[in-house]
Amino acid sequence: MKKHQVTIIDIAKNLGISKSTVSRALTNNPNVSAETRKAVLEMAKSLDYQPNMLALSLIKNETRLLGVIIPDIQKPFFAAIVSGIQHAVGRMGYRTIIAQSDESPQIEKENIQALMLSRVDGFLICHTRDTRNFDHVKTLYQKGFPLVSFARICQELPIPKVVEDDFNGLYTTTQHLIETGRRRIALLAGPKHMRASKLRQQGYMAALRQNGITYDQDLVEHTRFLPEHVTSAVHKWLALPKPPDAICTIYDAGGIQIIQLLKNKGIRIPEDIAVAGFGNDPVASLVEPGLTTFEQRPYEIGLIAGKQMLDTLKKKFTDMPPEITISQGKLIVRSST
Repeated sequence: MKKHQVTIIDIAKNLGISKSTVSRALTNNPNVSAETRKAVLEMAKSLDYQPNMLALSLIKNETRLLGVIIPDIQKPFFAAIVSGIQHAVGRMGYRTIIAQSDESPQIEKENIQALMLSRVDGFLICHTRDTRNFDHVKTLYQKGFPLVSFARICQELPIPKVVEDDFNGLYTTTQHLIETGRRRIALLAGPKHMRASKLRQQGYMAALRQNGITYDQDLVEHTRFLPEHVTSAVHKWLALPKPPDAICTIYDAGGIQIIQLLKNKGIRIPEDIAVAGFGNDPVASLVEPGLTTFEQRPYEIGLIAGKQMLDTLKKKFTDMPPEITISQGKLIVRSST
């Protein structure tokens, strides 16, 4: 049986009035009497009429839809950010279309094209770990699309950006390890080109410097957040003449893997080597020993990003937040240190 989408023509036929009158009644036009409007609304409800949102968007030049692009929806960090965004914009009647780039710059570009075809009113984007060319985002900016960048940001455009407490996070974590008596602190860093990785490494180095500890390049390994990179780094550190007495990671998944690797080798945590992470992944409190970590507060990042998008849509340029907003985090100490 062929499905029939109820239209204003059906409402008009049932009431014996013109479709233009129905249209005016549904849009609260003051030229329609209260009696007619009531009759139209009751008929629309009885027929289960659903407005044509595409047609309305063409008339109003807005869809009240926002495109959100993230690298990996399975990761709790990104899922929490999306939740924050949705709660922030949902209160103002906006809905989100979520697109996942799967850490692929090409898919990120394709997602942008698909969301443009969906006529979204604006974009909130967290870039992939390998995104280095931002021409696709610059094109959006030139077309006048409202843009907000979060977590992994585009620094080449004057748009609102929301980031984690990167520098302070690793500074605070490294300082904590030093205060527990550690002096040979290794760092599992991220890709060298990523802003967050750079800032976290700078925080780590600042804490060492402040405490008179010489920076040792042999104790720093850059990864692309892949398990095999973590394994390689740990094997390298353990083979050093003087192995580390602590390992600090810029992401919790790496810290959790390190705990498992060390335990498999019979190394005691934290007695022989302390381990600290970054992010407060839900699993961080479940591993044994529990992973000390710096909480990022991703839900708050999403709330801030959503509010910034609303401000951008309203074009409150005098009220716009700083170009880069830092979501403050805190150290959570557990038994791994």
